[in-house]
Amino acid sequence: MFSKAKSPVKTGFLVVGIIVVVSVSVFLGFKYKKNYGDIPRMRTVYSQWNDKDYIAVYESTGKILKKRPYDGEVLAMRGFAAYYIFVEKTDFSTSYEYLDEAILCLRQASYRVKKSEKAKISYVLGKAYYQKGYYYADLAVKYLDYTADAGLAFNDLNEFRGMAASLLGEPEKAISAFTQVLADNPSDLLLFALAQNYMKVCDEQNAKLYLFETINKTKDSLLELKCRYLLGSIFLDEGEIESAEDEFNLILEKDRTSADAYYGLGVVAELRGDLIKARAEWRRALKLDPLHEKTRIKLDLK
Repeated sequence: MFSKAKSPVKTGFLVVGIIVVVSVSVFLGFKYKKNYGDIPRMRTVYSQWNDKDYIAVYESTGKILKKRPYDGEVLAMRGFAAYYIFVEKTDFSTSYEYLDEAILCLRQASYRVKKSEKAKISYVLGKAYYQKGYYYADLAVKYLDYTADAGLAFNDLNEFRGMAASLLGEPEKAISAFTQVLADNPSDLLLFALAQNYMKVCDEQNAKLYLFETINKTKDSLLELKCRYLLGSIFLDEGEIESAEDEFNLILEKDRTSADAYYGLGVVAELRGDLIKARAEWRRALKLDPLHEKTRIKLDLK
């Protein structure tokens, strides 16, 4: 049997087809390389993240977003990186632009990711809003509570929830959040924050408890002096004049320039009926701090 010879027309069409396919492939490959060849891949971004190279993550995600501006995953990673760059920076004149970028990216990302990913974004977004201060405390509480309600556990979640609630003026909520951290070897600052919030709700017994715990734990002398002044103030409210005097004198042993301590000793003298000594202590306080509000009130100065 002899095979039939292929038609020249069919052969021509085949060759032309191959040429067209190759040409289109080359064209598309060139166009892809031109538009996307210099864009980092997400596996590169995650590798940079694992190395804690937040600047590299920030720069890489910036390049990706120029081509894919609505990619929720990329927006989230850029927001995370921007926040941690802010945390690491010591020059606040340049760091706040990263904080603002973090909030912008994370808010956009929260609308473009799966619901299961929103709680992670809310965790960092809530911390970022806390860093913005009092006027953003309500948003900090909102996003941090969303993360907590979703059941996610982060080591500092409840601490930030407590600080945000305290900043917002919700001491009961702050106490509830801080208390959940107590089993995890709380810091001296957390104990002090608990004491302050107990004072706000007029629970002086618990306030004293956590002030003493802060003093026992802290190595920060300034924090210790703050605790002792608050203890002295509580003792004055309770009528424990000797105990209050002891706290104020302990402050002066470490800091002879404490206007608060001299003010407190003036109140001690006043309660004992020694107005001459009281005014002398208050004048010392005023000499150290001419704007000391409580002292100016006692001396009837406007």
